[in-house]
Amino acid sequence: MKIKTAAQLIALACTTLISQNARAASFSFQQFATGTTVSGTSPDSVQFGDGSVWIAYQNGADSTGASGSSTVVRYSPTGTVINTWSIKGNVDGLRIDPTGLVWALQNNDGNSALTTINPHTNATAAYTYGSSYTNVANRGFDDVVFTGGQVFLSETNPASATDPVVVKLTTGLSSPLQIRGILNSTFSGANLATGKVGSTAITDSDSLILTPSGDLALTGEADQEIAFIHNPGTSSQTESFVALKGTDGKTISGEPDDTAYATATSGYFYIADTGANTVYKVWATGLTPGSVYVDVGNVFGSLDLSTGEVTPIWSGVSPHGVQFVASVPEPASFAFLCTGLLVGAGLVARRRRARCRV
Repeated sequence: MKIKTAAQLIALACTTLISQNARAASFSFQQFATGTTVSGTSPDSVQFGDGSVWIAYQNGADSTGASGSSTVVRYSPTGTVINTWSIKGNVDGLRIDPTGLVWALQNNDGNSALTTINPHTNATAAYTYGSSYTNVANRGFDDVVFTGGQVFLSETNPASATDPVVVKLTTGLSSPLQIRGILNSTFSGANLATGKVGSTAITDSDSLILTPSGDLALTGEADQEIAFIHNPGTSSQTESFVALKGTDGKTISGEPDDTAYATATSGYFYIADTGANTVYKVWATGLTPGSVYVDVGNVFGSLDLSTGEVTPIWSGVSPHGVQFVASVPEPASFAFLCTGLLVGAGLVARRRRARCRV
């Protein structure tokens, strides 16, 4: 009887764990950091890596590099400041490459440059762009993605339909950095909301992220649209897009900034509310892996890619950067664990019955 009861208790516990992971999504917001503690303002980019949370405070620095400097801060997962760096200009993009270097993209509206941070030595290195970067019409680089051994950047302020809004880095990490366009401002692709092929334009390119399927997702801020690049930089590259709408079916109120995918059923969203000078840590459960979340105007919400509809979850002042960090174990791990426990309980039961027969 004791053995049967133990097995029943294990099964009940496993059922409870799996049920908890399948429940409806819920979100719990808490303050993670503020700019005041590091003498910074306007947190923007958020990046998680090397067991740390990295935040770029723009401090009102000019986006063409004419004046001011940004503060990049490395935090522990609990919000303790590990280190800070002052980087000249406006740091609007902050990412970690496969080697662990932190890339701080400076001056998204002209005179763009790059500074990398070595998280082990705290040393910085500065890089400049070469002749393939046309530094006119307030053009610059906003965000960067690393995938398949390639580096892609979003390029801002296209002056014409044939100006690129996504480029590929064609050199290694050494000055001068050279680029080649892979997506022009105006392009044709599948409209995810209608299922039809059509033409669209990204005139205000901003955030660039890697989706779980390996696509690039580019936010058109003033365009209130997200474009997706499939097989980027290859001969089989194609595009799709979706215009963002409110729950009333009309064009969304506010401009989108960063986008994040939930890659697990539970985890943390780190959200930089630029206007509030505050970074939030949001514990989320009951998520659907592959679901999409976006900052639009003063709202953090979920995005339905089949319609473009954004459902508000939380309202701040002006949330910009967002990143999702998965927690473990996942439902598959729960199932594996539970199966092991039940099998183990069964083996114990058989052994004890065998002893009784002897």
